Amino acid sequence: MDTSFYHVSERTIERVAEVAASTVPGSRNIDAKLAGLAGRSLPRIEAHIDRTTGLVAIDAEIATSYPAPVAAITDAVRATIIAHIRTLAGMDVSRVNVTVANVESIDDGSRVTWDDVATHDAFIIPEPIQVSPTEITHPVTSEREELAPIEARSLVDDMRAVTTPTPPSVRTPKPPKPVIVSGVDVPEPLEPFAPETPMPVALRAPSLPALQPLAPIAVKAFGHMRPVEVPWQRPLRDITVDRQPLKPVTIQPSARPTSPRGPAPKPVVIPQAPQPKPLQQITIEPVVKYYDRTN
Repeated sequence: MDTSFYHVSERTIERVAEVAASTVPGSRNIDAKLAGLAGRSLPRIEAHIDRTTGLVAIDAEIATSYPAPVAAITDAVRATIIAHIRTLAGMDVSRVNVTVANVESIDDGSRVTWDDVATHDAFIIPEPIQVSPTEITHPVTSEREELAPIEARSLVDDMRAVTTPTPPSVRTPKPPKPVIVSGVDVPEPLEPFAPETPMPVALRAPSLPALQPLAPIAVKAFGHMRPVEVPWQRPLRDITVDRQPLKPVTIQPSARPTSPRGPAPKPVVIPQAPQPKPLQQITIEPVVKYYDRTN
């Protein structure tokens, strides 16, 4: 086979290698649906084709039975994949990496022996495809009918002149006048002044008015006394009072009066104006719209 006259895709090589790995005794086929949510279908083949040299590199993941000679099974899988690709695709294999991703036990209790793997034939004899010939039938046509005359007229008469509107006039915006920057008024510095302290006032002694002589008191003569009838009085009873013991009272000496002191004068803060900074030049560029065609 000449590799310049046909094209083999990676998917075709992967399918050939997958079938080849399944024919080896001890190699198990696992469906992804039966392996659980995190399971994968095995065998899994990944092929890399070098179009320039015509070589194929295979990475295979397989599942084997247990107990079984796993090393012999991997060697048989490698040899079978190489033989099937050379026979069916006509391409050489540079390498085959076989990884045992899962191991399953056989349900019936049997096991795969080394003799079973050794007697496996890695080569394949391709069978020719038998295709039944197709019967050729001739189409039956009816007699040719006469063509009807076709009247054709020119569409030039239907054409009318199209009035194209004049493009609108575009006016150029005038650039704005530059703005004159006015100066900044700096306030005059304030003159500090000292607060005035009032003079102390002299204490004055209180003056009492002079004593006046006492006025004489006149007592009028008593009037005629008349007897007063007093109602009968009951004899007094003895009253016993339970007196509570007195508590000692301690008088704290009064604190000496302190002379009021005024707050200390605060230093006068002279506000300082910030130093003027040089003005920056402002450049105003006119806005050019997308429909301006004057430039």
